[in-house]
Amino acid sequence: MNRPGYGGGGPGGQNPEDKKRIREAEMRKLYANSWAVELMKAPCARPGFCMYATFCSPCVAWQQRKKQMYGSLQGYTCCNGGSCISGRCGEQNNPELCLACEVFWCFPSAVATNRFLIQDEQRVMNTQCDNGIIGFMLLMNQLACIFRVAAMVSNDDSIEQAADILDCISDMTYCSVCACMQTQQEAQIDFRNESMTPQQQVFQAPQVQRMAEYETPAGTYGAAPPQQQQAQQQSQPQYPKV
Repeated sequence: MNRPGYGGGGPGGQNPEDKKRIREAEMRKLYANSWAVELMKAPCARPGFCMYATFCSPCVAWQQRKKQMYGSLQGYTCCNGGSCISGRCGEQNNPELCLACEVFWCFPSAVATNRFLIQDEQRVMNTQCDNGIIGFMLLMNQLACIFRVAAMVSNDDSIEQAADILDCISDMTYCSVCACMQTQQEAQIDFRNESMTPQQQVFQAPQVQRMAEYETPAGTYGAAPPQQQQAQQQSQPQYPKV
């Protein structure tokens, strides 16, 4: 998903950013909350939004990032700091424009970043079915890329045709699964907002690049700054359990 990190920067051949992403991926396996809507059931649960996400997915990615950040892009960085250009594009001067560039030029990373932010804040983990669907989508993308490179190197017409077929299957798989993912994410953000008390709704969103740094128990808002955690703990929404 266009995640940066090119090794060699630290002990064991991994730089700090690589280690941080691996640690975050391992932590997500320990989350105890489940999605409000399962990935396979998302199109039926919200057919209208799923259709919207199918035909205008970059717009959905832009809206979800801002919605996830409580309507404010203060503290926004490209791909939530997961890109080699994050923090170097003048995001603080015009975050809306920079986010628009991100969702159009780095669309897969933008969708993945939205999903990671939701999971880290609400301590939501994927089901095995979710991982299987997303894994199949990624596998088809990789196969299409491998066959395309092989066709370019060999100039073999049969490999070229196979690459065209895989490209078509990969594109259809990605478009369909991505729309389902965005629909599932929209339902989860709405569930969070509906579960918040009026007292919680007045809190301002923290800087997005620090969301994963707050270590809170499962089922609480990981995005809350430390000075707000005590107030939030008085009335926390209950997320679905696996």
